[in-house]
Amino acid sequence: MVFQSHGPVSFTKTTLSYPVYAAEFDPYNRGFLVVGGGGGQGRSGVANKIVSCPTLLDASKRSTLDTTAEIELSSEEDSITSLATLASKDGLITLAGINSSESDQKAGKNQHLRTFDIKYPRKKQTSDEKEDSEAQDGNISFIGKASLFQPATGPKPETYQRVLRLSPTYKRDSPNKRIGAVATGLAKQSEIVVFDATRTPTTDAEIIARIPMRDNAEAADLDITELETNTFSITWATDYDVYEQTVMYNFDTKKASFSPANPRKVYSMPKIEDAKKPIRPKYRAIRWLGNEDVLLLSNLPNRTGAELSIIHFYPSGPALKVKHKVLPGHVKQAVGLDVCSLDSDKAGNKQIVVAIAGHDISIPVYTLDYNANTHTFGSFKRFTTLRDVHPLQMTCLRFSPFHSPVRAPPPEQDRKGNALPIKNPVHPGPQYIKLCSTSMGNTVVVDTFALLPSQPSDRQSRYVLLHPSEELRQRTTYGILIGFAVLIFAILLQSMYSTDPFAPGLADYIPLPASWQRTLSHPASIADSMGRKGWEPIVDAASSCFLCRIFRLLCRSLCSFCRILCSRFPGVRIADLLDMHFALPGGSKSADDKAVIVRDQGEGKSLAVHMGDKKEYMQQDEKARHWHELNDEEQHVWRQRLVDAGHWTIEEGETILKGVVFSSWAGFVGRVAGEVIREL
Repeated sequence: MVFQSHGPVSFTKTTLSYPVYAAEFDPYNRGFLVVGGGGGQGRSGVANKIVSCPTLLDASKRSTLDTTAEIELSSEEDSITSLATLASKDGLITLAGINSSESDQKAGKNQHLRTFDIKYPRKKQTSDEKEDSEAQDGNISFIGKASLFQPATGPKPETYQRVLRLSPTYKRDSPNKRIGAVATGLAKQSEIVVFDATRTPTTDAEIIARIPMRDNAEAADLDITELETNTFSITWATDYDVYEQTVMYNFDTKKASFSPANPRKVYSMPKIEDAKKPIRPKYRAIRWLGNEDVLLLSNLPNRTGAELSIIHFYPSGPALKVKHKVLPGHVKQAVGLDVCSLDSDKAGNKQIVVAIAGHDISIPVYTLDYNANTHTFGSFKRFTTLRDVHPLQMTCLRFSPFHSPVRAPPPEQDRKGNALPIKNPVHPGPQYIKLCSTSMGNTVVVDTFALLPSQPSDRQSRYVLLHPSEELRQRTTYGILIGFAVLIFAILLQSMYSTDPFAPGLADYIPLPASWQRTLSHPASIADSMGRKGWEPIVDAASSCFLCRIFRLLCRSLCSFCRILCSRFPGVRIADLLDMHFALPGGSKSADDKAVIVRDQGEGKSLAVHMGDKKEYMQQDEKARHWHELNDEEQHVWRQRLVDAGHWTIEEGETILKGVVFSSWAGFVGRVAGEVIREL
């Protein structure tokens, strides 16, 4: 189902009983995935559920995506629209965005943030054969719910949780302390609420800050990065603007400070000048690429395309756009974006994997290389494009987090400085990243990408998805193909505009083996013979038809193209030209009109051999003569030239040369014949 166009990519798929709108991996990549969705209020028969699924790290289960636990929620409330996960000792603490019922919302109460406790299934012990099989299943239990947004007022108090994001996780000696943020949708007073995510269930006591939106614009997407311990940077994008604010939060004293005091607008989408009125693309998603750079996904108006851009943040002042990428034409509109930062080396260099969910149900995957020395990003490099991933529109796209694997410690040295062997060396096994995509068609697909060490000989090497050597090979291949195509086009263009049929052609620039030359010479003779007389009777019966006239024009152009291309190759055998000509229908009838023409192009140049109109050529070249019109010395010279060029062999005999027209260039053959006579 998934189109595999590059690299080792495998996938697995499952179909659930409800539309899926959100997905999140275990933050420590322990092999589990949480997805959620449902039918929402008022859709009988489609339940609202939250499901925990293994992501098949075991190679023996790569072909399945098993459901290990699920919980059914009230059908009187909205479906799950967003998810975030916190790691616990034996499972996950999952936050979900679920709107309350319409009656509760009309009463000004919408407990949109729900908390669930997910227990992972215990692994079966092979030594205990009597263990209860039901005890192995996972479990999901409801913990609590809260309303972090300001109560909505008015005749239509519509406010739902549009976005939910948590700060990233890192493998450290001490536990991660994380913050989260939620953004409103359809609210009269749009806002972003930042909260402490270390305490669950979340209540009003965990609220760190409320950020009102300028001009009441809604946040299309937001993201959080950790600059240093207890210091976080939050960035969000509205339709046309990008904002940022840094939060310093003490988790013990629950005190927060902000830099700057109010959110700063760092970048605005420039307007595109149109013939009628200026238009502006709209931002769809935003993701941190580091502590100073973000990746933005935007859609052009009227579903005319999508773009990626990287902007660099400065401590103060506006941001600067440093990269721009127009997505392929088949992506008329993008619906989602996610990134996965791979581990970095000692210098800080790393590779970032970018995936985009297209409206055409395709997922283009790119890589970005970050150079820490220059603080710059390389170009977007296409890794693959996954096509026809789902039966219906995609709703969510999520990468699994990647943590650098554990390596063996450096070897100890003896007194002489020689490395001592390690008793129990630790070698990291194969490394993978996973990409989950969900759809309104109830499907969940997990694609697995194999990673490679950038330097296999280095024990501490970082991992990459697209190796630099593979990139170099791609560039070299593309460069050769493009250069060859440009060269062919230039030579053909010269041939088509040249009035001399014996002008230098492809053979004068690209030498080919004799077997290739003989093979490629056949289309020339076919095209030459299938001229007006070959095609005219077929289409004359319907000459009044417009399509037939177009077809006739295309056929003639194709024949002329083949004739121009293939007649330039050296080494064309005269016998092959004659065989191909007389093998065509009506070929023998035109024997008086057609003939093999051999022309000497000058001293040091090759012979030109092609099938042409005999009478027309004899009128143009007064020095052209048949074989029997040549004297012995001239025949001797021509025989030697034909043999050297591979057009004729002595074993074929001189009979096939009787109908050939020979033309010397500026009397060159005559002069050579004179020299032969003097030598005799």
